[in-house]
Amino acid sequence: MKVALSTDWIYGRDHGIEMLDMLAELYREAPLYTLAFKENSILGPVVERPIHSTFLSHKADSINDIFKWTFSLPSLAKGLFIPCSTDVIVNITRGLSQGIKKCDKTPLYSYVYDLFWLHQKPKGIKQKIFWSQMISFGIKEFKKAKKVWSANAIIQAELSKHGIESEILEPFFKVEEFPLFPENVFKREVVLIQPATLSDDELEQLLVNMEGEKVRLLGEARASFDPALFIGNPCAGELAPIFASSKVLFDFEKSLFPKNSLAMLSCGGPVISDDESKKIYLDSEGVQFKSRQEILKMKDFGFNDLKNDPKKLHAHANRFHGTRFKRKIETTIQSK
Repeated sequence: MKVALSTDWIYGRDHGIEMLDMLAELYREAPLYTLAFKENSILGPVVERPIHSTFLSHKADSINDIFKWTFSLPSLAKGLFIPCSTDVIVNITRGLSQGIKKCDKTPLYSYVYDLFWLHQKPKGIKQKIFWSQMISFGIKEFKKAKKVWSANAIIQAELSKHGIESEILEPFFKVEEFPLFPENVFKREVVLIQPATLSDDELEQLLVNMEGEKVRLLGEARASFDPALFIGNPCAGELAPIFASSKVLFDFEKSLFPKNSLAMLSCGGPVISDDESKKIYLDSEGVQFKSRQEILKMKDFGFNDLKNDPKKLHAHANRFHGTRFKRKIETTIQSK
């Protein structure tokens, strides 16, 4: 079976590219079609194949730059062509790449990781003029797909508004890289904070409130703080022991998929977050949602009173194991 892969853009490794990575491992010979590809931005299975893209690869240096070309994006998608000799197209999309031109007889299976119009807004008069046309193009092309999967219920509901039926297939992350260690291997003594969206003043307030606790900050160091507090952005092999030795993770990151929170659960530890949009994936025990103001005003966090069954927390994270995602895609394509 001759398979082709498609996606909207490739500008460095993110969670959406990890979805594509698994498909690239499944279909090693499949060529890839994308609106824009920044060379040398990633390594791995995705780039170990012929990659066909538009002139945006040379004009747009970032995802935001792509949307400066709003007026031409539909025609650029149609300017790429997936040959009729292709038996099936598997697409990871954020709302545009399902429109890359193909033969009518070639079945398209589209996985909607995100919809650009849910999280990005037009900037300037030029974008506003063409924004609705771009959305209309994306919707029309979804209706031509043989099968559409949605990453979550929010995306499914948005597509349904436009008469597009989809099946929810939750994204995966590499649960196996974040094991549940035996209880006697690590002592949970660290309060781990991912301060991503916290201002320096907010972070300072939180650290004052946690005086006496052993605190570590996940991410790159900030000039106003002791660099020894920060652990950078280690790889999974280094990060798993950090989660396993933490009694709680405060996750202030804004992301489409709460990968670090799920990794913490996978290692058997609880999570506190100020972003209720993450409930779409973090709907189990071991996760507390509090407003940022509430968190910053807390004086007694009661970390020692957190009672969670590590096995249950790990089981929730295991719901996102890549094997489930891979089998669903593979069996659907094989039965076409």
